[in-house]
Amino acid sequence: MLILTYSIDCFAELTGKLSSSFTGATDYIWRGYSKSDGKPVLQASIDYEFKSGIYLGSFVSAVNFADHGFDNRSTAEFRPYLGFAYKLSDDLRFNTAWTRYIYDGKIFGQVSDYNEFYLYGHFRDLLTVNLNFSENSYQQNHMSFNSEITGRYPITESIEISSTFGYNDQRKVLRYDYLYWTSGLTVHFSRNIGIDVRYYGGSYASSEKEASFSQWQFHPHVVDNRVVFSITVGF
Repeated sequence: MLILTYSIDCFAELTGKLSSSFTGATDYIWRGYSKSDGKPVLQASIDYEFKSGIYLGSFVSAVNFADHGFDNRSTAEFRPYLGFAYKLSDDLRFNTAWTRYIYDGKIFGQVSDYNEFYLYGHFRDLLTVNLNFSENSYQQNHMSFNSEITGRYPITESIEISSTFGYNDQRKVLRYDYLYWTSGLTVHFSRNIGIDVRYYGGSYASSEKEASFSQWQFHPHVVDNRVVFSITVGF
């Protein structure tokens, strides 16, 4: 999900940059499906970037996997991460990262914490390509892969349009692969306050015959056509 993040530098340039944000959104849509059962969520993040290019931080969000009737259901997702960014030129930047998805409970009765590894390529602030994989997605003993491309274009200094197109290969874990796309408008009211209005769409990219029928019951429905509103305050 594209989350607007604007921050205020809290340290001098010699020591690095600390940023944080709080977001309220009408849904938590993730790579073609909802992690909040279509319900509003609160989210927060904190990030520190060193001058060397090393960065670390954490993201937290409310979740709802609609696994009613199961004990110890997850209500929150914690995502600590560590990465390294490298500037090849004024136009090209790359970064790689590791993150861990940690849940405060179970998902459909199973512990589902897992790792994910990322590689990003950026052309200016206009285009980003993201490739990532997990060696044990949702702890279901299968790998997963995801690829997406995001384009952005500033209309004015305070208004930006952006779109994302992606493919989520999780058939062996979630029963289906997901093809997904988004398009939206972000408006910055000040340096650290903004709103985002975004359309989400998706489709299944594998047939029922290709699906992997595991005993795990988490098989989220592909996101239908919907609009998500979010507001972010940075500190």
